Amino acid sequence: MTAACGGSSGNDAICTEAGWTKIFTDYTTSATAGAGDPGKFNDATAKLAADLKALAGTADGDVAAALTDLATSFESIKIDPNDPAASAAALGTVGTKFQEATTKLAAACS
Repeated sequence: MTAACGGSSGNDAICTEAGWTKIFTDYTTSATAGAGDPGKFNDATAKLAADLKALAGTADGDVAAALTDLATSFESIKIDPNDPAASAAALGTVGTKFQEATTKLAAACS
């Protein structure tokens, strides 16, 4: 695991302790609480992206790149109550982006 994570103690902690798990747990709680309020949902999603970027700043190499990709995927989620079609389109692409980024993170940590 250490070699795959570039030998960085920051990467080791991220890969073995799944430091990003708490970030997603907090996001799920906030996003669920704000599900009926697009502004709160957008705030929760923006915080998730910022937290992932901050975590990426503590990582190196492929792990940092994978976390940055995850952050970018979530940055693209914006719910606009005045434009349901655009909101649906944005949400429709996130699943694929999220899958690709998590696969990249898993590969970087293996």
